[in-house]
Amino acid sequence: MADPVPSGSDVSSGTYKCTQCGYELGVTSTKNLPPCPSCGNGHWDTLTGGDSVHDPYPNRK
Repeated sequence: MADPVPSGSDVSSGTYKCTQCGYELGVTSTKNLPPCPSCGNGHWDTLTGGDSVHDPYPNRK
């Protein structure tokens, strides 16, 4: 998994923290991790969860 995880990535259920403002986003499995709703940043640190097996960009950083 890319670290930090870019928005647009397929991810499994979990909690992701914005690398810019610290906003914590809880998601169920999704095909499109959104940009941060608080600041618009496009990168997330994984607190819990991880890659979906269907991630089209598993090596994108």
